[in-house]
Amino acid sequence: MCLKFNSPTKQGGYSLPIAVFILVIMALLAAAIVQLSSRNNLSSAQEVFSTRAFYAAESGASWAMSRLLFNTGSSVTKADSDIQCGNPVNGKTINFTPAGLAGCSATLSCSVDTVGSTGYYSIVSTGVCGAGQVQATRVVEVGARNGP
Repeated sequence: MCLKFNSPTKQGGYSLPIAVFILVIMALLAAAIVQLSSRNNLSSAQEVFSTRAFYAAESGASWAMSRLLFNTGSSVTKADSDIQCGNPVNGKTINFTPAGLAGCSATLSCSVDTVGSTGYYSIVSTGVCGAGQVQATRVVEVGARNGP
């Protein structure tokens, strides 16, 4: 029995479809890697802005608390805290310029509930950082009491 081999000219044409198939698979893998990398970069930037927005909100709340409870050199009365809660704290927007919070802001609101001669203060600070697709907002709420 004799084996016959086909000549090289009759075997041609199989490597071209295989090469095209491999190129298509490689292009799909490259596109998936680029997409994954882009999402990862956006997620990382969003996390940074989220942290900065939290610190902006916390800084705004600290500023408001200092106005309510430590505004004068002597002890602060409930009447002093009531005035500070209304103005300058309520409705105040702080735009930060230090390097860590540049481009961030905190908007404050203050409300007071009086029970007897004691004032219970609620401060809500909303920190915002970034713009457009990469923007984060965080809210910090703190409370204080001034009175006997």
